[in-house]
Amino acid sequence: MKFWRAILFLTLIVSASAQVPGVKAQNNQTRIGVTTHFSQGWSISLIDRATSIGVGTIRDSLHWPDIEKSPGVYDFSVKKTQHITSACAAGMTVLLGIEPRNPLYDSKLTAHSPGAQSAFANYIKAIADRYSGCVVAIEVGNEINGRGGMTGPAATARAASHTALLKAVFQRVKPSHPDIAILGGSTNAIGTGFLKSLFAAGALDFMDGVAIHPYRKEPEAVDWEIGRLSDAMKEAGKVRPIWVTEFSRDFVQPADAPAFFLKMLSLMQGAGVKDIYWYALIDQTWFPTMGLLTLKGDEKPGARAFTYAANHLAPQGLARRIDHADPSLFHFRYGPTTHVIWGTRRPISAGPNARFRNAEGSIISTINEVSETPVIVESSPNVQFGPAEILADSQFGFPSAPFSWFALNKSGALVPLTPIDWKWTTYLGNKTVPQMIVNPAGIGPAGQYSSLVRYTADRPVAAIASICLLPLGKFGDGVTAAIQHNGKRIWSGTVGILSGKRVAHVPVRLQTGDNVDLILRPNANAGGDRMGYRFRVSLSAVDVADC
Repeated sequence: MKFWRAILFLTLIVSASAQVPGVKAQNNQTRIGVTTHFSQGWSISLIDRATSIGVGTIRDSLHWPDIEKSPGVYDFSVKKTQHITSACAAGMTVLLGIEPRNPLYDSKLTAHSPGAQSAFANYIKAIADRYSGCVVAIEVGNEINGRGGMTGPAATARAASHTALLKAVFQRVKPSHPDIAILGGSTNAIGTGFLKSLFAAGALDFMDGVAIHPYRKEPEAVDWEIGRLSDAMKEAGKVRPIWVTEFSRDFVQPADAPAFFLKMLSLMQGAGVKDIYWYALIDQTWFPTMGLLTLKGDEKPGARAFTYAANHLAPQGLARRIDHADPSLFHFRYGPTTHVIWGTRRPISAGPNARFRNAEGSIISTINEVSETPVIVESSPNVQFGPAEILADSQFGFPSAPFSWFALNKSGALVPLTPIDWKWTTYLGNKTVPQMIVNPAGIGPAGQYSSLVRYTADRPVAAIASICLLPLGKFGDGVTAAIQHNGKRIWSGTVGILSGKRVAHVPVRLQTGDNVDLILRPNANAGGDRMGYRFRVSLSAVDVADC
């Protein structure tokens, strides 16, 4: 996505010498910021609105062609830079996402020649000189794994070209501005496979952080993906901080945003991400549900969640996930006495002085049972949990034991599915079945291969296997779904466009080591049969209407 804005500072300057004073130092704190588009024309009055809801850092831009219209001459006049000076004057810090394209160089294509890359580096240096102490980071490029993220010759050699550009910027800027972070990567989604190609080209030598935009339907498993990205850096020999410079999703109802925000924040911080920026400050024509504020600047529920997090969670540092040996219980601690909790159903109890809040930060009644809706528990050093009613949940436990995922061929042989890092979101797959892509959002057969999700029991128990399947495609003849216990079918049904969502609860008595399988087999025509899914094994019938 892109950026925009403008307001109050006097002089018309065409130089790169002045520095902006009066900025809050946040280098040693977590940053919870927001993307803005003042550089694309947003009203400067929104700076005050942003401040009022607790925004202390923004991500915007200073478009290169707007500032450098003659080679080596930079026009930092008030009209073009008012949004930066205003944010700095308001005590904010600024992350600038700058696309390396200018009609003066390489025919307005992504800078790929040494001369154009040097000119871009000079431009970033001019920004750093002018806004030292306020501009804390430069994100080089925007969503460069996407079709339009890089153009021309650079797009045909993305890893080498981006690495060369980072090198030019890093070597020009860092000697005089060591505190400004140079961010590389800038992927739509997490894109670990794409980022590995950058690491192999040496890009980690010339960046202070890796920028990602983890857009997704549901928050769960974002920490798993971030962990894979961290592991990829370890394998490359250099670990850099991960910056989430955009995250959000489309929301059916404004009231859905706070829970998503709080879950994502906790999961990403628990995975070690210190700098996080929501997309975006206000609703927009093309993204009408993602703003913290309406187009008119009115507060939405997401803004209240942001305010609570900025004022009460961020000062306590990063969230730390508490391990309860259950992947479907999400328990994060902020500081000594604040907790964020959600997950599968089980009793919960806190100390006598505990206060409970919802994701917006509003006080609510005492909660006695964990649910999928996150709650905040304050003023309680410890929180206790009773036994879980749900033994396993494919959405909350992806891709962890006691579940495992397979492709099933026509002869009945199982092909294990393992993590595949590629250009976009990491998924479970196998190179022998290239069309099978399994993630928390969807599953389906591939060609003549069926997909199979297996639960393996760790103790004897009388249980209920529950499934929810929802066709995601607009064509295809659906799938034949089955639940099997140790290879014996105990339920089956057809699921497709005509049937719509399908929910089933099937009793099953298990012994240690028993398998319960959810199998999706192709019907006459393969293709178009991807399903939203949820597979649970529980001690009692549990509603799995959401899938």
